[in-house]
Amino acid sequence: MPTIAEFLRLKSNPFEHYTAETEPHISEYAVRPPYLQAIVARAIAHTTFILFGDRGAGKSATRLTLFNEIWARKPSDDRPLVVNFVDFTAALPSLRKGAVSEDELIKEVAYLVIEQVLTWLASLTEDERSTYTGALNNDESNLIMALLKAFYLSRSDMDRQRTMSDALRLLNRAWKTKSVMWASQRWDSLSGVVASLVDAFTKKQAGVEVQAPVEKLLKSLAGSEGGTSRTVLQKLVDFVRIFPFTGIALLVDKVDETDVTQNSSDASSRLIHPILSHVQLLEVEGFAWLFFLWTQIKPYFEADKFPVRLDKIAHTTIEWDDRFFAEMLDSRIKYFSEGKLKFANLFDAAVDVDAATRLVISISMRSPRELVRLMDTIIVEHDIRNADSNPPMLLTQQSIEDGLDKYVKERISAVYPDKTLGQIYRLPDVRFINRDVQSAFRVNAQSARTKIKNWEDAGLVKQTGTRAPEGEQGGKPSNEYSIVDARVERIIKRRLIHLDELEDAEAEES
Repeated sequence: MPTIAEFLRLKSNPFEHYTAETEPHISEYAVRPPYLQAIVARAIAHTTFILFGDRGAGKSATRLTLFNEIWARKPSDDRPLVVNFVDFTAALPSLRKGAVSEDELIKEVAYLVIEQVLTWLASLTEDERSTYTGALNNDESNLIMALLKAFYLSRSDMDRQRTMSDALRLLNRAWKTKSVMWASQRWDSLSGVVASLVDAFTKKQAGVEVQAPVEKLLKSLAGSEGGTSRTVLQKLVDFVRIFPFTGIALLVDKVDETDVTQNSSDASSRLIHPILSHVQLLEVEGFAWLFFLWTQIKPYFEADKFPVRLDKIAHTTIEWDDRFFAEMLDSRIKYFSEGKLKFANLFDAAVDVDAATRLVISISMRSPRELVRLMDTIIVEHDIRNADSNPPMLLTQQSIEDGLDKYVKERISAVYPDKTLGQIYRLPDVRFINRDVQSAFRVNAQSARTKIKNWEDAGLVKQTGTRAPEGEQGGKPSNEYSIVDARVERIIKRRLIHLDELEDAEAEES
């Protein structure tokens, strides 16, 4: 029997791709995220901005759209050099030991900016490239050489090759060039062009008469006196302005997606705090920091542990209303049906489509990415369960419920550690107080508080109120906590996981 996509004559399953990076035709049906134009304006004006959002809320999609839109601007327009800072591998050893230094992060920023300029130069035709490289004065040449020595040539060839390939692919998606080599996407050959550029800059500075200015610059970039990080950023702005860029827009994303930070808002906060806590770094003329950060990090910046002057930094939280989700779902179906169908056409006539839409939006945690993943699960499960139906069936209410159950059970273990889930499933209800945790785990009040704090840190629960003291003795009200992940809530309420299925790696505490 045909699948539902075949039955409706869709091009393919409209929900088979989950991320903006892997959707080949997303520009044809994407709904523009909120705050995009405001962030583009900030980037062009070189001013710092923070966009907070839940996981899957569209932060990375917003970042990629921003990256593409600015690179699509003409050089004659106001166009900063846009650079992605999404790989924190170099900082993780220090983070595991306790703290990342500001210096480590700034060195990584410098490397990425230099790499992006070299990548851009490699994307040009030879004649276009020579108009920039052949017109450098001594001061510009000295600055380029000092930056290359201090932050680029210090990396191993293997590291540079790895990051260069990623940078070339990203730029290729954003900017169309006339270079035949670029159009053929021969990354190895383009990397060779970059190596030739570096070699040419190096040879140009081989003379004795220019070594002293370069060494002086190197000392200023690596000096021990205060303000060195700010000096580096200022020199990077001077560097990109040698070329047709007005300044730098650094896009900082995926802070919470490393193996150290993915289940800890505390560790995520520690990783980025050295930059955000240094307000002067965020105010360098010509340098815009644009952060795309997990919502769970924000309370840490507002508290005493990792204080950040958010009152001095423009910021907002990305939120989507139901109208957006409805438009997003309709746009996908319209594209895949060549304009003939809408989202409602996927469902049997007996289904309350408005109610079904509200339900899937809720279970997806109001995340565009998770909503796509959830709808894919519903459709795939429906096709499997109704493979022998004749005639083919549209989505029923049972299809929705079965797909939701399948999604929450399979997806949730990829979001939270098994140990954390094994603990949370033991709670008697989705709302609880410290005493409930003591009873469920047979532990004292302090141990219960530790568990609750760990669940809060993972973004799984939060305090949602208080309860009046029990009994006639009075006392302080108890803090009430709630599970805030609708997927976990569904698992607990529908008893989709049985405790005897869990491997409890944790010894009972007394």
